[in-house]
Amino acid sequence: MSTSLFKLSRKKFMRAPQLEAKLAIKIIMGLVVLYFGGVLLAAGIIIYPVISKTVPDEDAISVINSFLVLIFIFEIIIRYFLQQLPVTEIKSFLLLSIPKKRIIKNVLLRSLISIYNVIPILFYLPISIIMYFDDYALEQTVAWWVSVTAFSLCLNFIAFLANKNNKVFASFVVIVISLYTCELYFDTELLRASGYFFDAVLAEPLCSVFPLIFLIVLYYSTFKFLKNNLNLEGALGTKKQIARAGRYDFLDVFGSSALFLKNDLRLIVRNIRPRNIVLMSFLFLFYGLIFYTTQEAQSQEMLVFASIFVSGGFLLTYGNYVPAWDSEYYAFLMAQNLSYKKYLDSKFRLMAFAVMFSTILSLPYLYFGLDVYLMILSGAFFNVGLGTWITLYGGMLNKQPLKLNVKAKAFENTQAFSGAQFLMVLPKMALPVLLYTIPARFLNYGYDINHTAGIASLALSGILGLVFKKQILNLMVKLFAKDKHAMLKAFTQK
Repeated sequence: MSTSLFKLSRKKFMRAPQLEAKLAIKIIMGLVVLYFGGVLLAAGIIIYPVISKTVPDEDAISVINSFLVLIFIFEIIIRYFLQQLPVTEIKSFLLLSIPKKRIIKNVLLRSLISIYNVIPILFYLPISIIMYFDDYALEQTVAWWVSVTAFSLCLNFIAFLANKNNKVFASFVVIVISLYTCELYFDTELLRASGYFFDAVLAEPLCSVFPLIFLIVLYYSTFKFLKNNLNLEGALGTKKQIARAGRYDFLDVFGSSALFLKNDLRLIVRNIRPRNIVLMSFLFLFYGLIFYTTQEAQSQEMLVFASIFVSGGFLLTYGNYVPAWDSEYYAFLMAQNLSYKKYLDSKFRLMAFAVMFSTILSLPYLYFGLDVYLMILSGAFFNVGLGTWITLYGGMLNKQPLKLNVKAKAFENTQAFSGAQFLMVLPKMALPVLLYTIPARFLNYGYDINHTAGIASLALSGILGLVFKKQILNLMVKLFAKDKHAMLKAFTQK
């Protein structure tokens, strides 16, 4: 039965319209998955020996066990915002003579073979193999790997239950915050207790049975939840909420653009996908930690690359789908007596404000030095002055309609994603690096690199974009107006 449902899913993909484009996107996303999978595998291979050399007086696996809880918390956050069980694909099966139990088992099986569940194989398995060659017994390494794998798979079902029941997610957040507060202010070791459990698994391998029991309980809890709600009005249905207009009068200071800004704000607040995308964009604020904590080992060009991400998270996530966010009512907007110029100007203002807000939130990076923050600041100037226009132009090339109440799922949901959109990400990444590198390397006056010239060049490019904003905006209006009917036709396709 499950095999038949898998075949139907494959046929659905092969018979879908624009198959070539979707296949190309699948290949691109496959390469992205291979990249991150390679990074995860490399981390799993090097983390044990690195900790052994860095902290020779402590057992490396005990150190890893102590921060496993942080990995699990990060994993549940990623799963909550990005992963979703494939319940939307089984609505049509409810009309057929197929037992609900078989449909649910198929859904749960597909969730277990999700790309998110390769972490136990790519990250934890190399650690356990290295443990075996580091004089740990076979039963110890197997028990440890089974335990962490079971906990990782438990997060698969917890994320689904949390997505379908806000009380579950709220309870999880309250528990984590409470445990962290107790550990921080009352000198307890509640969070670190998870590390003690995995140490106990190594001491007594039979303890690995407890995570397996917890996994089985969660599996049947999710199974029962789906069985009780497997109908169009239950878990498969769209949540109905009372629409609240939301006046947002504070936006009136933006004059004629306020109408569109209010519309964008309502769109973000009311709908699942834009709301999650905006929340995801905040994760980019922490991207700099990967590079700034190891500045000595990084080239200046890589630090510039990181700086663009820190302040440009909103551009790279939400901005990439402008104007696809309005695809469900784009025809209605174009039928109104509204100015295309004001429409695009409001999008520019929204993205510029997001960049400035991210730049303010990145002030803690001053801890790594003034040069680091000046690099972030110059990257913010670029994002506002040039990055916004590149993003708008890329959005014009993206003519894929987008459903607002479908959760964005990385590596799985390619809705409103096109090859042209992917290519337009490259200028936003490569151009600032070139604007920094060329003056920094060629105007070095005998030094290896002229950091000041590079920062000044990057910031100046953004300032010029702001100076010539009116001219660029007029050009964008002409391009959008020329492509208006093509977008209208594309957005009406289902």
